[in-house]
Amino acid sequence: MPLDDVLAARMADPDFWAAYLFEDGAPEPDLDDDEDGETFTAEFQVGEGLALVLDLDVVTGYFDLALTAPGLAQPITVGWDDQTHFHPHTMRWSELDLIARALALHDPQLRHPGPALALLARFVVLDEQDDPDVITPLMDAAFQAVRPRPENGLRPETRDWFERHDLRGSGLRWTTGDDGHLVVEQVAPDSTPRDLNSLRTPGSADFPFTAWTALLGQAARILAGAMTAPSLRAPTIRAALNRCTTAEGAAHLEPLAAALHTADAVHPVLVRALTEPVSRAESCWAVETLAGLPRGSVAKRWFGPSPLAGAQSWELRLVLATQDRPPEHAPILISELNDTLRQEGLGRAEIAGETTRCGVLGRWISVSTSADILIRDDLSRGVSSIARILRRHNAADTAELRHTSPEPALIPLP
Repeated sequence: MPLDDVLAARMADPDFWAAYLFEDGAPEPDLDDDEDGETFTAEFQVGEGLALVLDLDVVTGYFDLALTAPGLAQPITVGWDDQTHFHPHTMRWSELDLIARALALHDPQLRHPGPALALLARFVVLDEQDDPDVITPLMDAAFQAVRPRPENGLRPETRDWFERHDLRGSGLRWTTGDDGHLVVEQVAPDSTPRDLNSLRTPGSADFPFTAWTALLGQAARILAGAMTAPSLRAPTIRAALNRCTTAEGAAHLEPLAAALHTADAVHPVLVRALTEPVSRAESCWAVETLAGLPRGSVAKRWFGPSPLAGAQSWELRLVLATQDRPPEHAPILISELNDTLRQEGLGRAEIAGETTRCGVLGRWISVSTSADILIRDDLSRGVSSIARILRRHNAADTAELRHTSPEPALIPLP
């Protein structure tokens, strides 16, 4: 059972996801309280002794992903995530989607998209080959499954996740080595806006390449096995499937489900995804599998262009002069700025660090505090909001706002 009762119950608490996703407003744990410790383990098995093991320390915010396989004496870490020295870039989106589909077929309790996708997505790195039109509906459905809400449309968690894991334009290059294993590296890392943090680099002695390839191979076999039922070649079923693979295919699921009801050897997880889906995205991947189509091909037709396809964002650095200011000046200002940007749908802000100097009496004096700011879609409006908050706190004349990439160009305040 990948999610035991204790972890499943904890995941039903909204505070869990706020902590797991490093969201603003997540409850602050008491690190000195021995009874406040919260550690969990989720084991995602695909058979043949192959599994991903996710260790979660909710209090410290440390999440470790390991791989277990025949021949490994113990699970080997393939990635970890925290807010200091992270290495979360473990797999491509296509690999995660393959694994999540195989998990759903192997264990009917793991609906896809659902908890497995929501938990494991933090170990993905996105590059130019990844299509937001394919990714968005699955991630939206996964977060809806674990954090239900009445609203439709792009989930804020999906956008936050996409931006944190999007390394398009950062010089990523995936290559297959002489040993047949896929590795990732970053070309000219010093000149790119985002850093690759991965164990899966060429020549790495820390990544279990052979076991990882075996995991993907087993997942692929599980998925292929769900496509081979001879009854899927029956003319009535093929005709029903073909209607479901069009842009209006979601409206034709009932005839397909009826045709499959009397068919032999069709995987019950796929039938359930058509008759009792938890989301339209679940029915979509089932149709893709039954039809033997490339993963994501039907999603593009059913869901259309993603709101993320044309989305833009800018990473800025704000430096506040804090000498001769009260200690709470910068934290209050940055907190208000973060609240304002979020409320206006413009992005977020968080404290990045502080510069100090030693005073004449040996006391450390704060010189400046910096904030990392993400602005979404409308840079000029975002800068105007920043300027408004700075003036409200009488800080505009001494503050400095810059782009962080590709060049740290100064941004004049309106």
